Amino acid sequence: MKPVVLAQMNTRKIIRRLNGVFPIAKPHGITSAEALNTIKQKLYEELEIHKSGDIKLGHGGTLDSTATGVMAVGVGDGCKKLKCLLQGDKNYRVQCQLGIATDTYNETGKVMAEMAYDHVTEELLRDSLREFQGRIKQVPPLYSALKMNGRRYSDLAREGIEITIEPRRVFCYEVHLTSFTPPYFGLFVSTGPGFYIRSLIHDLGQAVGSCAHVRQLQRTKHGPFSLSDALPEDKWNAEQIIQSVTRFKNIVDKYYKEYKMAAWKDKW
Repeated sequence: MKPVVLAQMNTRKIIRRLNGVFPIAKPHGITSAEALNTIKQKLYEELEIHKSGDIKLGHGGTLDSTATGVMAVGVGDGCKKLKCLLQGDKNYRVQCQLGIATDTYNETGKVMAEMAYDHVTEELLRDSLREFQGRIKQVPPLYSALKMNGRRYSDLAREGIEITIEPRRVFCYEVHLTSFTPPYFGLFVSTGPGFYIRSLIHDLGQAVGSCAHVRQLQRTKHGPFSLSDALPEDKWNAEQIIQSVTRFKNIVDKYYKEYKMAAWKDKW
């Protein structure tokens, strides 16, 4: 790939090149929206842009603020193709803890229950995981980015408003145990769209006669993007983004075309 020589381009030409979809490695401790704002701020400072809206950004699937890993980002007209990433498959590595349940289903939440876990064996965990493979019904976490009447479930919950969340049909392609040192265990999970890892771990804890929550979560694959493809925060600049957009242009175009074809077939 030829290097991008930004010094030979004016700002308008650079903005036109910032057009497509690329993967970033979202760091721990910031929301997906905050990651986009950071990218935009870096680009505005680098390119000395003062008019808001000159660069359009979007993402193809939310990651919790404490989660890390691959997140697809659209820039310019690439934002129009993010829908295919929202419907794309994802892989995760997750570290969990038995014996403690929280209201958020992860390490940030308020402890809601503590239960014995000494009866939970590696064999029991492996056997119980079979219940969660294939097409299953799953209730999303109350503390999530999902919305009701335009407001997030999490905001409604913090205001004490009771919400009834209906289960949704989701798909788990693969889930297997990667480590087991009670009360801690690790999983690899490969899922379809709309799947919540936090709900999986909460439900798994109940399935083994205890409770559990997520301690660490990393998305290792998002659609056509792997973690090794993703730009770390120190490479969120125009040159690196243009190179990444160029590298993945044909891959994303093919992925988007296949998504539209599948949607058309489902419609008919």
